[in-house]
Amino acid sequence: MPVSVTSRYHRLDVLVDPERGPYVAQRPPPPPGPPPGSVTHVLVGEETLDQLAKQYYGREDLWWRIADANPARHPADWRAGDALVIPPLTAALAPTE
Repeated sequence: MPVSVTSRYHRLDVLVDPERGPYVAQRPPPPPGPPPGSVTHVLVGEETLDQLAKQYYGREDLWWRIADANPARHPADWRAGDALVIPPLTAALAPTE
């Protein structure tokens, strides 16, 4: 699974999960606790990360910031009733490196 040089995952290891197949290793987890100004959102119905990013940031393309702020579970495994940390817009727009 090659990773494009324009991908945010460029230079990260490609790992293989026996159940899901190849995937790119995530960035190291953020420091303990959510960034100041974060809110907790409880998923309702079939909400998606891009919908949440649009709701909280006004931009659907920032969905991955919500995913990165909640590294304990794969986004496909989230269900209604699960609580997610939504980092503040300033943290979502901060450079990743």
